[in-house]
Amino acid sequence: MKAHRIISQIFLYLLISLLFPAFLLGQQEEVRVVKPYSPTLSGAKKIELLPGAEEEIRYDAPEIVYKLYPKRYESKFSVQPIKPARMVQMPLEKLYKSRLTLGMGNYLTPLAELRINQLRSRNGTFGLVLKHHSMNGKVKLDNDLKVPAGFNENSGKIYGSRFLKKGVFDYYAGASYNAYVHYGVDPELDTVLAREDALHPYFKAEGGIGLHSVYADSFHFNYDASLDYYYFTHRFNQTEHGAEARFDFNKRLTVIDLAGETGVKYLGHYPGWDTIMGNDQFMAWLNPHVAKSTPEWRFSAGFNTYLEVSNSIVTPHFYPRAMFRFNMVKEVIVPYFGVDGYLELNSFLETVEENPYVVPGLPVRPTSHKMIGYMGLKGRFSDAVAYNIRASYSIIDDAYFYVNDNSNPLMNQFTIVYDDITLARLHGELTIRPTDAWKIFLKGNYYHYVMVREDHPWNKPQFDVSAEARYNMSDKIIINAGIYAIGARYFENFNPALEETLPLTVDANLGLEYRYSKLLSFWARFNNMAAQKYYLYNNYPSYRFRVMLGLTYAL
Repeated sequence: MKAHRIISQIFLYLLISLLFPAFLLGQQEEVRVVKPYSPTLSGAKKIELLPGAEEEIRYDAPEIVYKLYPKRYESKFSVQPIKPARMVQMPLEKLYKSRLTLGMGNYLTPLAELRINQLRSRNGTFGLVLKHHSMNGKVKLDNDLKVPAGFNENSGKIYGSRFLKKGVFDYYAGASYNAYVHYGVDPELDTVLAREDALHPYFKAEGGIGLHSVYADSFHFNYDASLDYYYFTHRFNQTEHGAEARFDFNKRLTVIDLAGETGVKYLGHYPGWDTIMGNDQFMAWLNPHVAKSTPEWRFSAGFNTYLEVSNSIVTPHFYPRAMFRFNMVKEVIVPYFGVDGYLELNSFLETVEENPYVVPGLPVRPTSHKMIGYMGLKGRFSDAVAYNIRASYSIIDDAYFYVNDNSNPLMNQFTIVYDDITLARLHGELTIRPTDAWKIFLKGNYYHYVMVREDHPWNKPQFDVSAEARYNMSDKIIINAGIYAIGARYFENFNPALEETLPLTVDANLGLEYRYSKLLSFWARFNNMAAQKYYLYNNYPSYRFRVMLGLTYAL
């Protein structure tokens, strides 16, 4: 309605505006215009379109009153105390008092070994071991004659220890009776010796005591003392007495570590054994050194002093000693280098253990390792792979080498020759353990000799390499495999028509064990699997393919 009214007013206003001039003209009056006409419209009143509240409504919140009536609720639940946590000892593996091993192989090769041990005790340990191993087959010589060969080894030993408050007292005593057949007769003689004529028996009785500390850290005075004696005889008519007393110690001071080794060694030969060096040989030594170390490096320096008494002649020896090692990359690349030296008193017992075919009652001079310079690199690529590479250069006086005894027409025994040499050696080791079940060991050496008087280092190889692997399948099946290679060796040749080198030696071995239970297992060993004809020494070819089967039983 308001809008219609406004429109009507506007229409009326326009009509009057049109008719009013005509009316004025009808009156004929004079009109005087002051300024131009300018029509205007007054502002219109705005209409309120939004709704608005016309009255206020109020709501009063009701008043609520709470009344609490406390009442105790009797619960039947009772709190149980929790025992505090404590360390639990890992369960110990069950031990068995004894273990018996029996085996038999081709070439009539029996094996028997019995070990008896005391079970776990807080007071000490005790054990007994008895062993027999022999081989009785024949070997074919270069002249195609088969000769009786082999050996017979028998030993027994008791050992044990007594736990003290601050140390451990150790003791042992034993005896062995071994016999080796000197079957390596010169093939040109076309002669075969009876086994009893070529058999050389050796007897040894030994015993010793020791005392060492058991401190867990190096700030205490740690020590290791021992006293050892043995009686060794060949055919029971040539006797060697050997005795050694030694004392090793170390102590960490405020800034350095102090350590050293001292001792004496005695060799006696009876009756009238050694006419060149005398029947009695004596050596004493004192080798102190100090060391300083940090988590990044370690350095040690000292000297080795030896006093040699041979044939009533006293000879002192002095050798410098030093070593430095540092971490280029901690536990990954660890370079090291140093210098060392020592005097070696050679016994007939050690000579027979190295070469059982030597001339009976063979005297050997002491060997002086005047200087040993070395450098190397060791570390680990990971927890599974570790390595060690070492190069050394040695100056050695009175180094000895085995040669055939040409005073004996049979040429089946060895004597020694001496020479002053320099020896360069390169050594490498690699240990791989990808899992707990696998273990792989690789090791190799390369030797370079420079001789003064002799033409060659007799019976010494230019290199040796070995690779071993062990696989443990859940402690049920154990596999051991290995391959060994020894380079060609020179031997002193008294016949110019023959070659003077022993060929390359390669030997592959395999061992298998099946553990039927914790008490019983069965095993097999295979040696020289390629049946190669290699030589231990000149005129001494080895057995070909060998196999031994056996079992082990725990009681």
